[in-house]
Amino acid sequence: MATFKQLTAPQLHADKTLERVLDALGHQGDPRGAALDVLGRLWTDLTTGHLADWLPGENQVGIGAVRRLDHAWLRLRPVTEDGEPLHACDRCRRVVAVSVRGVCPTLRCTGRLEEYKLATETDGHLRRLYLTFDPVPLRAQEHTAQWTGEKAAEIQGEFVRGQVNALSCSTTFELGVDVGELQAVVLRNMPPSTANYVQRAGRAGRRADSAALVLTYAQRRPHDLARFAEFQRMIAGEVRAPIVPVDNVRIDRRHAHSIALAAFFRAMKEERGRIWCKAGEFFLPDDSTGETAAHIVRDWLTPVPDSVATSIRRVLPASVQDEIDVESGAWVGELDRLLRAAGQILEQDVTAYSERRDQAVAARKYRLADMYEKVIRNLTHRDLLGVLANRNVLPKYGFPVDTVELRIPQDSGTVSGQLELTRDLSAAVHEYAPGAEIVAGGQLWASAGVYRLPDRELVSRHYTVCGTCGRYREATGPVDPTCTACGTSSTSVPRRYVEPVYGFVAARGPQRSPGQTPPRRSWYGDVHMSTDTADVHEGTTVFASGHTTAWSAGARGEMVVVSEGPGGAGYEICDWCGWGRPHARAGSRGTGHPHLLKDTQCTGPMRVVSLAHRYQTDFLQIHLDPLTALSATQETLRSGLYALLEGAATHLEISRDDIDGTVHTGTDGMPSLLLFDTTPGGAGNATWIGEHLAPVVEAAHARVGGCECGPESSCYACLRTFRNERFHELLSRGEAVVLLDALAGRSIG
Repeated sequence: MATFKQLTAPQLHADKTLERVLDALGHQGDPRGAALDVLGRLWTDLTTGHLADWLPGENQVGIGAVRRLDHAWLRLRPVTEDGEPLHACDRCRRVVAVSVRGVCPTLRCTGRLEEYKLATETDGHLRRLYLTFDPVPLRAQEHTAQWTGEKAAEIQGEFVRGQVNALSCSTTFELGVDVGELQAVVLRNMPPSTANYVQRAGRAGRRADSAALVLTYAQRRPHDLARFAEFQRMIAGEVRAPIVPVDNVRIDRRHAHSIALAAFFRAMKEERGRIWCKAGEFFLPDDSTGETAAHIVRDWLTPVPDSVATSIRRVLPASVQDEIDVESGAWVGELDRLLRAAGQILEQDVTAYSERRDQAVAARKYRLADMYEKVIRNLTHRDLLGVLANRNVLPKYGFPVDTVELRIPQDSGTVSGQLELTRDLSAAVHEYAPGAEIVAGGQLWASAGVYRLPDRELVSRHYTVCGTCGRYREATGPVDPTCTACGTSSTSVPRRYVEPVYGFVAARGPQRSPGQTPPRRSWYGDVHMSTDTADVHEGTTVFASGHTTAWSAGARGEMVVVSEGPGGAGYEICDWCGWGRPHARAGSRGTGHPHLLKDTQCTGPMRVVSLAHRYQTDFLQIHLDPLTALSATQETLRSGLYALLEGAATHLEISRDDIDGTVHTGTDGMPSLLLFDTTPGGAGNATWIGEHLAPVVEAAHARVGGCECGPESSCYACLRTFRNERFHELLSRGEAVVLLDALAGRSIG
């Protein structure tokens, strides 16, 4: 749609062209005033006069009244040698259908239009292309980690063979893929680091005799604009040395599991001739003995064989060995818990679809029964190692931590059995929350609730955030309304959260195409530190001004990611089946709701809760001097916090998604800036920021100082991101500069 609200602006291209037309006509007087007068009268005719049918108007939400050309008034004609003549500019060579006094319509072009003859074989490049090139059908396909391994391999094979000639990829194609004569790589945004750019751009031109094009679009976001300003650095391939922390307990525990299960599988093959390749073989009871392989694992690891314990000690750092208690073998309990939970989930799914199959047979709906039988076969024949990785038992590519799945009903279309929609729980509490939508496999999927196990209750805690000082507190029971930091009675209503550790379930039924409307989602919530008892080490940064800023960095800080739903109203979740919806969109309460897993109604009680994920990670706490801490507003603190995060991402080449921050109020009621790794267990980024705080502050200052938005506001080019949308109205470039100057000891002018 073309909007014409801008026609009232005097800087229009059209008025410049009209000035030149009037000049060619020999007009005497002010050509600019005359042009504006003609345009004004033309606009009146187009909107209210006899030409109003050309520009019908309508109202659009968020935009207002707009007008667009009625396509029915357009008349197209072929260009032939004996047809109406064309005209070309003798200066810029633009070809147009109509000449008005020979004036070229190109902005600022002073050329004259002349009659244009049809292009010969040596002229008219684009026309020659249209006439001589054979059209090639374009078949595009997405290639992401949402596909199963088999489907992803199938798509990649079609691309290599030329059956698919365009792939829309996530980072799945970044490493280890060689597709030969790849002609072009188009990046929809600037990669997070130079290393990512080198890997992605390197997919093209891997043959000595082939040319390659790499086109990168820089979005109007802080990271993209910063990289675009220094594009030579990224293209040159200057890669910083990677940081690989080896004492991440959550990842290391899975490596211990992989050692144990590898030894178990070898022993079972040698001693009993048993091999498990599929999920059903491993997790479902054996017909003859009634036991599952998951039960055999626990028995085989009690006590832990010496060879397994020796291998684990050789691989894991000493600190991790102590934490998971390798010496006593207590770590086996966690492995057993994960295996049993995965088995329960599979058994519940198979039971549910078996009931549907039997009901279909009883109703003589044999085609439907056959479909349910295929669903059961698909569930039980999933690759065992893939299921163990998705259930947090084994390590996985990219080291995701605490992953959960948006479980797609297997009878919801042809692609449902080919998708594996997993997310880290920190993001899933927002992206997979009830009512949220995602696009996968060319379809739009909506979350319908939280997955529950029959004999397992979700972990639940009460929490509150002090309305006076912002102190976060939580407890297993009701939270004391009196703030332990500032002593005031909390004005905010205590809330309750649950941890959806078993994942989410998508709505059943036929899915629709995504269309032009973005998927519905809400990133309303915050991250809090729930304890101050983590091990920390102190540091001090001395700035060029001589001013010092103290900070503390540590590992295993207890973080809580809280998702409070659209408008912060929470979610209504059924205590029985897990069906849910955003409380803000709940509407009237009926007597029941659809059962999340069955074709029945459920009358279970609905409870309003938030969704949350607790994890430990590395953190950096920047302490403000008392004067700054007491005088700083939430606008100043939040703006300075997000400026520091952008500065750290730019200067240290850290992916912005790998770090985040919050304003933390300690037990003394004083605010501080808390930066942390988003990877549960930590990745060492937060500590690194503390050790380079001075240049990070300078990079942050350059970021907020060079943006084009007003100093009293912010935009996606400086401080705003999707994750901090709750605080967008608080963020101000000017307030960020105030806090950065206070950290560096600059005088504020």
